[in-house]
Amino acid sequence: MMPYHSVYAPLLNQYIAFKRSYGLKFRMEYALKELDDFFFITGASTLGVTREQAELWARRRPNEADSNLSQRILNLNGFCRYLINVGYPSFVPQLRKPHSTFTPRILTHEEMARLFKAADERAVGRRTQSSSSHSKLFPVALRLLYATGMRAGELVALTVADVDLNEGTILIRESKNGKDRLVPLSDSMLEILKGYSARHNLFANASMPFFRRRDGKPCRRNSLYAQFRVCIEMAGIHHEGRGKGPRLHDVRHTAAVHSMAAMADAGLDLYYCLPLLSKYLGHSSLGSTEKYVRLSEEYFPGVLNDANSIAPSIFPEVHHDR
Repeated sequence: MMPYHSVYAPLLNQYIAFKRSYGLKFRMEYALKELDDFFFITGASTLGVTREQAELWARRRPNEADSNLSQRILNLNGFCRYLINVGYPSFVPQLRKPHSTFTPRILTHEEMARLFKAADERAVGRRTQSSSSHSKLFPVALRLLYATGMRAGELVALTVADVDLNEGTILIRESKNGKDRLVPLSDSMLEILKGYSARHNLFANASMPFFRRRDGKPCRRNSLYAQFRVCIEMAGIHHEGRGKGPRLHDVRHTAAVHSMAAMADAGLDLYYCLPLLSKYLGHSSLGSTEKYVRLSEEYFPGVLNDANSIAPSIFPEVHHDR
């Protein structure tokens, strides 16, 4: 339990327990510790957040990013609403929507093929080195990220039991939005996973990580990103600099845009497909998925025209030679 020390200490711990009672992961102890420090330093002595306290908390700090300010206000907003529910009248600050100009780097099909090739070559080249466990699994992990659009954090959390090679499905537990989801695999991706599992998971028990290092521990997301950075350089893909990409997470964005383009090419009305794609990606709302319609038209001009047939699948097939 986080050692809170302001007048709100008991209520902060109760707030966390309340959130978790609904099945949410709610890993905000450190964020709420900052709020607790604020109340302690400003000398809050009575329960119930005042307008003055909320406005002081919501002041932008020197060089503070818009996203960080928005998140801080969101944290106080949630806690104030909880205080009201348990009988302590409080001023609820208005949420601030962060302004973001970030656009994901969507890789072309040709760039993805070069990236797969670089990952394969790197895995073979580092076969004899003791530090090559991530290099050897990265070609499979990269293909799985592209074939399913899952997040890297979801991939490293997979256990052997989560990957059903008989049914051709992957169970993603407690994703970013706190919900489980079942992801079907294409035939080509299933064959790749079967080959990998036959080599590396033959004697593994169900609770072991599906992708793991030599010491049996899960592969690390940061290590996957390090592999990604090396491979995009090998593939001749220009990196724009820190925070600009391409990032490993852009493989997820790329998978979604390529899938939208494939569905449009096959004649589907993309807006009717959005709920399905949203569920597949694990989005909490359609708003998060709608951006891919715009990106699909931006990267594949004319892709939204002439929709009049039915697509056989959502995510693209992933072959060994890509």
